[in-house]
Amino acid sequence: MKRTLVVVALLLAMWLAWLAWQPPVVSQPELTVRTALPEVEDVGPELWRIVTRRMVWKQAIASMRDRLYKEGFETRLIVKREPVELHAFDDPGTFKTLAEARKVESQWKKRKVDAQALKREITFGVALGRFYITSYAEQMQARLKTIGLPYRYERRTVIVPAYRFVFNPMEKKQAEKSWKRLQNLGIAEPAMMKESEFQRLYGTQPAP
Repeated sequence: MKRTLVVVALLLAMWLAWLAWQPPVVSQPELTVRTALPEVEDVGPELWRIVTRRMVWKQAIASMRDRLYKEGFETRLIVKREPVELHAFDDPGTFKTLAEARKVESQWKKRKVDAQALKREITFGVALGRFYITSYAEQMQARLKTIGLPYRYERRTVIVPAYRFVFNPMEKKQAEKSWKRLQNLGIAEPAMMKESEFQRLYGTQPAP
């Protein structure tokens, strides 16, 4: 019996010694994750743009620039390569040498046609006119019919730089006022669009 008590006392002493050597366990408090929402800037109502019609003829571009400037409009010119319908008039002949083409060119110029001899792949030809505006092409066709000489007409689509004048972004009421003023001045086909639509169509196009 005495021996049993000694064994129990020894085991109890060993257990107390083990507890003394163990580091205390500290419970970790639960962390609360807080995420701040980004502040959204109130940009107000969307702005609008006015864009003039497409132009490919340099003389028309210069004329439009001068007119807008005289009327007090502040604009800038943008460019974008686009498919455009081309009306081409040519002499029907095919010539082996430039000299032969020059002779035919001279005959057309005597009739007040701005003809131009040009080189093709291995032959030469004579161009009588290139038009991007249908009404001008119709006038040319009427002239050629009056002259009475044979000619060749071809209509095709080509990719060329197309130019437009664009106004600074403005509120809708101001854009409507400017748009109506352009209409009254006879500047046909100005387009009015939201700033987001303008950026989608022309935002990445470099100014010339």
